[in-house]
Amino acid sequence: MIIDACTFVGRHPFVRSHNSTVDDLLRLMDKAGIDRAAVTPLAGAFYQNAQETNEEIHADIRNHADRLMLVAAVNPAYPGWQEDMTRLCDDLSAVGIRLFPNYHAYDLTSPEVSALADRAGELGLPVFVQVRLWDERQHPPMCMVPAVPVAKIADLASAHPHTRLALSMARYGEITSALKQTAGAGNLFADIAGVQGPTNCMRKLIADVGSDRLLFGTELMLQYALPARYKVDQTSLSDDDRQRLHSGNLTRIIATK
Repeated sequence: MIIDACTFVGRHPFVRSHNSTVDDLLRLMDKAGIDRAAVTPLAGAFYQNAQETNEEIHADIRNHADRLMLVAAVNPAYPGWQEDMTRLCDDLSAVGIRLFPNYHAYDLTSPEVSALADRAGELGLPVFVQVRLWDERQHPPMCMVPAVPVAKIADLASAHPHTRLALSMARYGEITSALKQTAGAGNLFADIAGVQGPTNCMRKLIADVGSDRLLFGTELMLQYALPARYKVDQTSLSDDDRQRLHSGNLTRIIATK
């Protein structure tokens, strides 16, 4: 079983793509041999009211509940997010939430984020923090969005030990730094979608931080899926490490119904 912790549906406003729908995502998952995926509406990074985007894709995801799980976009800087959190669980069957701090222009040290982390912990929802959507070198000149400092994500995890958080699209060095910083609490995880090196990166990453807080992730449909598959499949790993990466760790942290 392979479960993808980081996928999107929808179109990026500055990137032409032939793939944007739930059906496109399922087709690409089949091509890459991915069984299930946590999916977030890409428009959630760009709408101020991110809840609207969750509602837009809910029906399509619900029709494929055996394969797709909603990780909902939430903007704690927008009024009404508290009510949205309750509805995500009660009506939309969300298994987690995803934050886009640098797209919605708030700081992870804000009172709203602290309150959100507390509420997510109460609801059993892991909080995925999008470090970047795509490589900063490819951003349009008028829409340069810096990466979220992973030290702030680690600080947030340390301040909320009963809430599970995860880095999404972090680089190798960012993952090792943040996971080592939170080794005691053990509530911060990271997907591998943004790991681009060094050589034998997965073996080295596991040697640095262990395999019990790493999640398989591709960032479909902003990235190709096969590089993430190859990072794991072409590396000599123990069966236990491979199982944790492919599905075990994510299954352990997502909200289950």
